[in-house]
Amino acid sequence: MRHALLIVTGLLPAIAPIAVQSQERVDRVAVQNFQTTVKQLETALQSRGFMIVARADHQNMLRMVGANTKGALTLEFGKPDMMKMSLPAHPEIGLEMPMRIYVWERGDGKTVVSYHRPSAVFAAYGADLKMMGDMMDPMFGEIAADATK
Repeated sequence: MRHALLIVTGLLPAIAPIAVQSQERVDRVAVQNFQTTVKQLETALQSRGFMIVARADHQNMLRMVGANTKGALTLEFGKPDMMKMSLPAHPEIGLEMPMRIYVWERGDGKTVVSYHRPSAVFAAYGADLKMMGDMMDPMFGEIAADATK
């Protein structure tokens, strides 16, 4: 995403998109179109008790500066009870909360749901938060599966 932003602003010459795959990042290709995938993601999050606290519509922001792009949206979400358990003891984890999932359209028109595994994100903050992330990984997998079916 950083490369795409730099290309749009003219700070970096146009280059081929970089495919990023790692143990930390998960990309799932959706069966449905962008709008349906976003709705399915919202439903999947809310059905598991997550509260959507912000929507960053990258597509709309780029339109404001005259750039056209395919669908691109970040949802930020969390559970107040989860934050209540972790934030007082580890205030630095606030950088990672609320959590984020990015929905975007590839050049071929396929919609992708991307996120960083909670275990990888929280590992930098100590063993107890890594353990919380380990417990969240399967739930994020289920959410992404529901969003992409």
